Amino acid sequence: MMHVKDRVVRLQALLREKSLQAYVVPSADPHQSEYVASAWKRREFISGFSGSAGVFACTQSEAGLWTDGRYWVQAEVELEASGIALFKQGAPDVLDWKQWFAAKLKRGDRVGLNAELFSIDQYQALDAVLKAAGIEIVNCHPDLVDQVWGVERPELPSAALREHPAVHAGESLTQKLQRLRSAIKLRKAQALLVSALDELAWVLNLRGADVEYNPVFYGYLLIEEQRLTLFVDPRKIHPAVTKALGENTLVKPYEALGEVLQQLKGEAPVWLDPTTTSAAVCQILTAASVPVLTETSPIPAWKAKKNAAELEGMRQAHIRDGIALTHFWKWFEAEVPRGGIDEIKIAEVLEGFRTKGSHYLGASFATIAGFGAHGALPHYRATEQSNVELTSPGIFLLDSGGQYSDGTTDITRTFALGTPTAQQKEVYTRVLKGHLLLARSAFPKGTNGYQLDVLARQPLWQYALDYGHGTGHGVGAALCVHEGPFSVSLRKNMIALEVGHVLSNEPACYLVGEFGVRIENLLTVVPKSTSAFGEFLGFEDLTVFPYDRRLIELSYLSEEERAQVDRYHQQVFATLSPHLDAEAQNFLRTACAAL
Repeated sequence: MMHVKDRVVRLQALLREKSLQAYVVPSADPHQSEYVASAWKRREFISGFSGSAGVFACTQSEAGLWTDGRYWVQAEVELEASGIALFKQGAPDVLDWKQWFAAKLKRGDRVGLNAELFSIDQYQALDAVLKAAGIEIVNCHPDLVDQVWGVERPELPSAALREHPAVHAGESLTQKLQRLRSAIKLRKAQALLVSALDELAWVLNLRGADVEYNPVFYGYLLIEEQRLTLFVDPRKIHPAVTKALGENTLVKPYEALGEVLQQLKGEAPVWLDPTTTSAAVCQILTAASVPVLTETSPIPAWKAKKNAAELEGMRQAHIRDGIALTHFWKWFEAEVPRGGIDEIKIAEVLEGFRTKGSHYLGASFATIAGFGAHGALPHYRATEQSNVELTSPGIFLLDSGGQYSDGTTDITRTFALGTPTAQQKEVYTRVLKGHLLLARSAFPKGTNGYQLDVLARQPLWQYALDYGHGTGHGVGAALCVHEGPFSVSLRKNMIALEVGHVLSNEPACYLVGEFGVRIENLLTVVPKSTSAFGEFLGFEDLTVFPYDRRLIELSYLSEEERAQVDRYHQQVFATLSPHLDAEAQNFLRTACAAL
């Protein structure tokens, strides 16, 4: 297998052959997914950097990798001896890759890319920057990275599809199509093309296994007034799925999308969501003289607002998750002091406890198990090279989640080993105070997560502490652990929180080289009250698992905060204890004792 440095040299040779002065490789697949199957890990292949976010770009003589602060340490290690420069995205005075192109190239130069890997919005933004510098974009088919990769490139995944039953979905395919066709008609479009994989799975009430940790499958869905066309590998379809799709659904091979789009009539536009549809799809329609309507699809907003059945599934999944975590914590407290337990072993044991529960399908993301200084790396993942044994004293950060047939979980807890230091207790309690403040907040209907983010940070800001990531992300119902369209963060996402939204509450603090603290529950938005000032909303915890009381400095908590922790722990014990044996009940009773 070629070394990364040799791969880059080969790619640069292809640039010279094709009279291109530069090339760019994002982390995406043709569906603009956050996580992609191995066949689409082109950026990882060409750069050697395995983080989930980043962009590789090169000229004929230089190469760079851009990634955010979550991955700077990892990228420095993985890019060593590759000849690829690391650009710390978001750091002061660091050019982004588009600006780098504009600085490195001259008027008349040409930048190659694969338009399938850029959304319509992304492509247009790049085109505007490069056009202003007199630089042309060239769409390369086949992808130049694929030419370097050759026969070693993995095959596209072909895992079978499965039904997501109505008892968990809460709405039938027919009902969803009625809503979508009404929206299409209102916009005077002839069709809506669904490209995002989680949207595809949600609309069809189907799930797949094409992407690790995400129950999705590769495909496209073309929704017309009288016809539904699913573009998917036919090997994934079995009789029960065919029956669920109905006789009015036409199944065509995944690769047939372009051919079908070219045959559409040009009287009315095809509706494309510009954030999730690739620029290549738009180019196909434009070349066929079919007008396009680039407007946000209603599906993300509908999918984010969970119905009663979806919320019940999420609650049941969290109960099973809490049971597994209780057994894990009991094991943890007994085994870690004996020695020989490392970060990788922790992840394996936790997976084993989850697997023992019903309806469990697998992890919802790669477990983050960080002891000591590793806990200060927000997206740390233990490897054979980095793996360390857990020893006392210290603190340990564990961020994990599960995919269940009826729901998706995501939880972070920070545990004490031995007697925590005063500093560790102070940092933990400041993080906990922000977590509690957000959880008990009430806010007027129409409030967005950008407005609420300060609540989780204020107890940290008061002592010049902070964290560099968002406080909350949306979570799918038996779908992807990260979803939009809203968030709770310092990014100016103005989409209002609504009843039925499910999101994380995960303030944190990381002291680099020492330790990290993060506390995360999943919440759902619920009605709170109505007054002369309108309707007010709040949150309900879905996660049922204790905080580590040993890390709480009681003198930093108000009476209200102490009562809130006690109420939560009472709820945890009442919910989980009926499912535990006497020994586990006694362990949980101690963990949930009043402050």
